[in-house]
Amino acid sequence: MFDWIKTLNWYEQILWLISIVFTLIFFIQIASTVIKKTPDKKRKYIFSNFLAFKNITAFFSMFGWVTISALYQNYNISTSVVLGVVSGIILMAVMSVLFYFTQKLKENESPESPQDVNSTGEVIEEIGRKRSHPGKIRINIDGVQKTMVALTDFDHNVKTGTKIRVESVTSNGMFIIKPLQ
Repeated sequence: MFDWIKTLNWYEQILWLISIVFTLIFFIQIASTVIKKTPDKKRKYIFSNFLAFKNITAFFSMFGWVTISALYQNYNISTSVVLGVVSGIILMAVMSVLFYFTQKLKENESPESPQDVNSTGEVIEEIGRKRSHPGKIRINIDGVQKTMVALTDFDHNVKTGTKIRVESVTSNGMFIIKPLQ
């Protein structure tokens, strides 16, 4: 079954090994990402995921397959390697951008009212008294910390750092909160 590998050059054998191993690791990572219930690390900057393990695995997988494909299209080894490296870097950049914007979508998705009432959290941007101006709160919804816009019916401003409880959610997704005492 593996007799074909003996007919390959040393560099082709290495490329096939890299391609197969890193593709298997990449598929395992994808499966574990879909199955796991814990949230991913939050990354503040767009390319902070660039050197993440998932991205490095994807790079080697793409590098291997593109380099092998280029070799079998009769490109020389140096051109094939350059094409493999460039395509791997492009894939890493695309994945970093996708991870960043996916995280932004998770932070800004609209709440589902019944689940969010009685959630507790903390004020991260001051909220004006008697709904005079909105502020921002950070609450935990389904195991994911989210930043949401909130108002209060309280008689005074709710300061940053105050622990709160969600009283209700308006039809447009605005949280009405009450400070915990």
